[in-house]
Amino acid sequence: RARMPMVLTYRAVGSGTGQQEFVGNAASSGKSYNDFGAGDIPMSKAYYDGLMAATPAQAMVHLPFALGAIGIFHNVPSADLGGAAMQLDACTLAKIFSGNITTWDDPAIKAQNPNIKVPANQIIMVGHRTLGSSSTGGLAGYLDKKCKASWDKGTGGLVAWPTSAGFTAVEGSPGMQTFIKDNMYSIGYLDAGQGHDFNIPEVALTNLDGKTRNSKQSIALGGVAEAGNKGIANFPADASADWSGVDIYDMAGDSTWPIVLVSYIYVKKDQTATDPQTAAALKAFIRTILQNYDNLCQENDFTPPSTALKNLALLAADTIKYPSGMVSFEFETDTAAYTGMGANTISLKRWSFDDYERSILKAQIVDLTARVDMTAMNAPMAAAPAAVESSGGDEGLIVAIIAIIVSVVSIGVSTFALLKARGSTKGESNASATMIGAGQA
Repeated sequence: RARMPMVLTYRAVGSGTGQQEFVGNAASSGKSYNDFGAGDIPMSKAYYDGLMAATPAQAMVHLPFALGAIGIFHNVPSADLGGAAMQLDACTLAKIFSGNITTWDDPAIKAQNPNIKVPANQIIMVGHRTLGSSSTGGLAGYLDKKCKASWDKGTGGLVAWPTSAGFTAVEGSPGMQTFIKDNMYSIGYLDAGQGHDFNIPEVALTNLDGKTRNSKQSIALGGVAEAGNKGIANFPADASADWSGVDIYDMAGDSTWPIVLVSYIYVKKDQTATDPQTAAALKAFIRTILQNYDNLCQENDFTPPSTALKNLALLAADTIKYPSGMVSFEFETDTAAYTGMGANTISLKRWSFDDYERSILKAQIVDLTARVDMTAMNAPMAAAPAAVESSGGDEGLIVAIIAIIVSVVSIGVSTFALLKARGSTKGESNASATMIGAGQA
């Protein structure tokens, strides 16, 4: 979108590591390892107090830019649930994740799922994040708020998990996805969209108003946005204050989802010593995210903050001090002849051919996937190969042909991605690029 070449380096390392690298350590003389951090939890009190105790104090701001749901996902066969959706209240979940309920036929689970018929003493395989994680913080914060008597693990992204055989540590959201998918009778927690993408079965939760739904149903009803709107009073007016106690768990409202996290950008207020080009790119990046240009929140299955919360973030961004002489980027949102071609103009009118091609490929894959699903639904299920042969095999042939097409498209997408990655690497090595480093969830 800019004529000036720019590069943003990004590491998906979890909110805990992102905060650590933002704060720095003795090896960095207390300086950040990145130009900004990001995560789905506020800066911890210990880190915040450390920043403020430094000489000079390193004031920072929280810039909320998105809302997201944390869902509880499982791999109990549908047949074992009698075709019904699983429901679990907060206290039962607290006992499962603290190791006090260890089998799927526990009376507390059966009471809420009367149709459940699992093997006797079937062990609950619990997946949990191994490093500091905002999703862990969301789960722990919710359980601590709803059922403190059954949850003795406290709050925050690091939890002292049980070490019994039923508990497995996984690294990152991809590790949690794989664990739940690959292990029958497992349970874990994920950013809701990451569970929905793989069609992993989800546990229905009951919100403060007594409505029981899973996160997908709640999101469709605007439940994440409603939680954000109801929780606006929980946010301090001063974005540079200690926000460690801020949460919007279990807010009132008919459609609210009870485990909602707020995504923040963490930025040091004093950027006067930052390289002017990097500072200008940082300022432009912050504006792009806070203004939600191109509907980035929705594209990535997040919910934009309310107008009031967005305005709070924009006002906080205005308090950041940048280097004198820095040339800020301008934004072309509507066609601006001549000025839109400026070297320091980021244009929403400018597209690369790669972006265009990816959008077409994405649409084609979505359409093809829908066709495959429809064909699979319409094709009769055969009890044995002979039954397929006796019917002439038309449906099986159609499915096979479509499967081949999907494979070819997948190979094409993979090849395109590889070529694009090689091209990008080559471009980076030769470009005089602005570099911004970030640690995030």
